[in-house]
Amino acid sequence: MLQVLVMQWFFDAATEYANHNRNLGMILFSLGGLAVVYLFYHFMDGLGNCYEEIFGLSVGQHLNKLMFKRIDSLNASEFEDTSRLDTIHKSVNGSGKLIWIGVTLLDIVFYYTTYFIFMGWYLFSLKPILALSVVIVFVPVILSQLVLVSSFKHLEAASAPIRREYEYYERCLTDKEYFKETRLLGATAFFNDLYTSSIHRLNRMVFRTQLRKHLVQLTLNIVTVTGYGLIVYMLFVSVMKQEISIGAFAAVLASIGSLYRFMNKLISERIAWATENIGSTENYLDFIDEPIQDTGSMPMPAESDIELRGVSFKYPVATSNAVDRVDLIIPYKQTVALVGENGSGKTTLCRMIMGLYPPTEGEVRYGKVQASQVSYDRTSAIFQKYREYNTTLKENVRISQMQKKAEDAAISSVCEEAGVLISSEVYTEGIHTMLGREFGGTDLSGGQWQRIAIARGLFRDSDLIILDEPTAAIDPLEETRLYNDFSTICQDKTAVIVSHRLGSVKLADRIIVMKEGRIVQEGTHDELIGTEGEYQRMYESQRKWYA
Repeated sequence: MLQVLVMQWFFDAATEYANHNRNLGMILFSLGGLAVVYLFYHFMDGLGNCYEEIFGLSVGQHLNKLMFKRIDSLNASEFEDTSRLDTIHKSVNGSGKLIWIGVTLLDIVFYYTTYFIFMGWYLFSLKPILALSVVIVFVPVILSQLVLVSSFKHLEAASAPIRREYEYYERCLTDKEYFKETRLLGATAFFNDLYTSSIHRLNRMVFRTQLRKHLVQLTLNIVTVTGYGLIVYMLFVSVMKQEISIGAFAAVLASIGSLYRFMNKLISERIAWATENIGSTENYLDFIDEPIQDTGSMPMPAESDIELRGVSFKYPVATSNAVDRVDLIIPYKQTVALVGENGSGKTTLCRMIMGLYPPTEGEVRYGKVQASQVSYDRTSAIFQKYREYNTTLKENVRISQMQKKAEDAAISSVCEEAGVLISSEVYTEGIHTMLGREFGGTDLSGGQWQRIAIARGLFRDSDLIILDEPTAAIDPLEETRLYNDFSTICQDKTAVIVSHRLGSVKLADRIIVMKEGRIVQEGTHDELIGTEGEYQRMYESQRKWYA
């Protein structure tokens, strides 16, 4: 804005000097003012770009924290629902875009609007019709972008599932988790075809929407260029009639290019980009604005039995119940073993006992309190599908209860219980050894990682502990030792053990046999082995491999 005013001042001074009405000093002074304004503009432009980056990082961190908090409040069973996963994915995608839509809105209000208002006032002061031409050019373009919003919202909704597909196939081709097996099986071409197919489907959708957008933009650019030419023509006529000074003509002519460039950037780039991504940001805002369900906040009742009354659970994409009408009471401090073939519902039942999955039917209670209302503070679990955290051994263990004081001796002790051999050459820096190759640490075998997962579960103070196939990657001799240790560890707490190896569940006070989501037998090992049924059949089929 200052450039326009100072430029008019400079050209008017130059005209008057040419007519011998002003001295050279005034021209040099106005020229110096013009140089100062240009320097000031570039300084503020650089400062603005720098601050924009800082702003983006700061707001991005805040938006992600809101999203992490919302995801943390979700029920674990929601991650089994494909449509829910699409919602989460769309929210994650919209988080980053919301920052720059926010920046665009701020720029429109405090930068472009201020500039256009000034230029409108300036042109109006020269000749009212000049200001009107800016409005004529500007308004149709804004209206067109509003029309395009619905097209891009539809694109975002339709593309989210496909985007999840190709990102998954990409991981199958590039991630360490998949790469070795994909290469060994010769499945690279298969996943490449799936990846390419999903990309092509997405590109076709994007192409149709972008084609519509650019046809609209082409039409409106013609309108904008026509308005630009109209302004130049009116300026020329005005200066010829001496309605405006030569300085004003030169200033407006020089700045009209900036006006057109600003308007084109605002509409064709900034507003167009915001229009394309408004659907993504609405997905984010809708997701974090969802009402948060009441999660477990009550402490686990002391010395309480666990009671399951007619519980069933059905996964969102399944046609039948994974757990079907189960009635079960687990007395306080009792160790119960769940056995059965794959797919019999053991793990799902464990997740309901912990309160992770709310039953589709029936209820789970700790004493008189529903499991969904109880916090996980006194619950520990060791899963077969454990996570390998790329942190130090100490952090891998104490991550299960970060608020608990963790002396090195206590960490070493629980590692020893779980069979983690800290003194071996694998752990070069003891419990401070960095694990995993992600950040240049030590890579471990599956069995070594599983022992660390066991140590993690044992470190957590608990009244209820779930052991879901915790020794699947460990040899039978080490497994026997660990299960003998478990019997001591579980003495003062309620324990639920899931295992395929029936020889390891003899320590349980009671064994529950499941088949097709239902309990078909229960009793001690001696009672079940002497009774014809599912347990005896499974036990005999396993024993022949060791006879």
